[in-house]
Amino acid sequence: MNLFDIIIAAVLLFFSLKGLLRGFVNEAASLTALLLGGWLAYRYYPLLAAPLRAALHIPAYISAFLAFLLLLLGIGILAHIIGNMITSALSLAMLGAVNRAGGLLLGAAEGALLLCMIFSIGNAAYMPELLKKKIVSSERAKIFADTGDAILTVWRSRPSGQP
Repeated sequence: MNLFDIIIAAVLLFFSLKGLLRGFVNEAASLTALLLGGWLAYRYYPLLAAPLRAALHIPAYISAFLAFLLLLLGIGILAHIIGNMITSALSLAMLGAVNRAGGLLLGAAEGALLLCMIFSIGNAAYMPELLKKKIVSSERAKIFADTGDAILTVWRSRPSGQP
């Protein structure tokens, strides 16, 4: 068991416990925000980056980063508000235990998705060779990296909102 295996286990355990405590609805909202927010941010940040660059007089790479972050966070906040409203309604209907059990599973899925993104980025061409070698040498980290690459390939295969 190497450092990446420990990190993977810790992240999955943390997200599973978080899901158990927050419940299915909040975890579904969080996972939806991560997927939808990541997809929207990846595809449409150029449309927001240009006006940000013009308004704030900042370099293109900073405006691109800010645009990506704003889209991701905006979707996340909206999903969080909606999730809390639905969770409150479920608590009143006494479905709390079912909500929490489903949250455990979705929390683990959210942690796995986050690990896919992190290890995919860590295995990118511009990353240091030492890091890429360590990811490839860890069987579990490589699985997450390959899955993250597959997700990005699907996202890249469709036309984007780039001007």
